[in-house]
Amino acid sequence: MPAAFILSFAQLWDPAIRRILLRALLLTLVLFAGLAWAIVTGVDAIETSGWPGWLRRLWAAGAGDAAAFLLSMLLTWLGFTSIATAVTAMWQDEIIVAVETRYYPNAKGHALGLGVELAMGGRAAIRVALINMALLPAYLLLLVTGIGPLILFIIANGWALGRETLEAVAARHVPLGESRAWPGQHKWDSWGIGIGTAGLFAVPVLNLVAPVMGAMMATHIFHREREDEAKVKKAE
Repeated sequence: MPAAFILSFAQLWDPAIRRILLRALLLTLVLFAGLAWAIVTGVDAIETSGWPGWLRRLWAAGAGDAAAFLLSMLLTWLGFTSIATAVTAMWQDEIIVAVETRYYPNAKGHALGLGVELAMGGRAAIRVALINMALLPAYLLLLVTGIGPLILFIIANGWALGRETLEAVAARHVPLGESRAWPGQHKWDSWGIGIGTAGLFAVPVLNLVAPVMGAMMATHIFHREREDEAKVKKAE
């Protein structure tokens, strides 16, 4: 896992990866800008005529703006991981190909296709979103511990993120049924990728490259694992 992380981080500067990062970041920013606009517009549209006078005055004095801001921040925090994962999935095949071209030129995989990429990315995004919404009360309760929400976030999201990224790489090289079973057959690999990716999502600035790093690490780990398994079979 450490080697996969180092190799993936070093390849972030490759032109092909930089182009994907730029596209993914721009689309993610556009989506969050749209989300913020929708929240502000929705809050402004709230009808307060039936409210008590003191509450209407409080709302007009700035409580409405504060509510819009806090709601935007909450949804951004909860939704960034899932949205960034779904966006990056659009170019997941390109990321995997870039890693394989540089480090595993003899690996002959087949393209996933945009439909498969979006299906896998959407599945991961929905799973992550549901997990974080379900754990929101736990996050709030653990705030008193300081580091508790961070640990819970990494563990919970790690399970979902690792499984999907490893399956996406496997799907290029093995039949569909085998690719779906691959993460379960390599649980520690799956957890390692997921924990590493979720850990990056938890760090400001690094969270911007987290989904790309996850796909790259999964590619390295998949091929290293296959090479090890091939050596064992040859030795037998």
